[in-house]
Amino acid sequence: AKIYKNTVEEFNLTINSLQDNYTDLMTEKHQLQNIFNFVIQKKLELETKVSNLTIQICFSSLSFMYTFLKDVCLYGWFFVSTELKSWSDSRQYCRDHGADLIIIKSEEKQVSLVWIGLSDSENEGIMKWVDNSPLKQGFWLKGEPNDEHGNEDCIELMPSNPVLNNWNDLPCSEMRKFICEK
Repeated sequence: AKIYKNTVEEFNLTINSLQDNYTDLMTEKHQLQNIFNFVIQKKLELETKVSNLTIQICFSSLSFMYTFLKDVCLYGWFFVSTELKSWSDSRQYCRDHGADLIIIKSEEKQVSLVWIGLSDSENEGIMKWVDNSPLKQGFWLKGEPNDEHGNEDCIELMPSNPVLNNWNDLPCSEMRKFICEK
């Protein structure tokens, strides 16, 4: 019976020791799980910061390139605006950058709904390009120019219409994109 009692005591000690080890391991597991969750959260925050920094760097680079290139419009090149301006503001923008509104003397230059460098604002019915040359050939929509309401003096391209005949006169105060040509 003494051997049995010693064996039971040894088993109880072993069980208690194993339970203590289990409790310690579970505590350590919870601590490690918390550390793991914290590390994962920090990793996600860092990934977001890296992504935002990458976007900022790309934006800064593009902004720098735009700032540099917007003033470099070489002869024979075009600048197509992304902003809307009136005809006169569009022309002033082009002039400020060493160019002028595009002069259309061939069908290849007709690209999108934009201001072109043609108007009859000086003399109604006498179309002149921004370089003061007279209009020789036009690509008018049917019924245009019509000077509707007596105040349509500036010309836009409307490429959704037939490719070749897509010019329309409208008030110069309308907001359109524009093309500068140098």
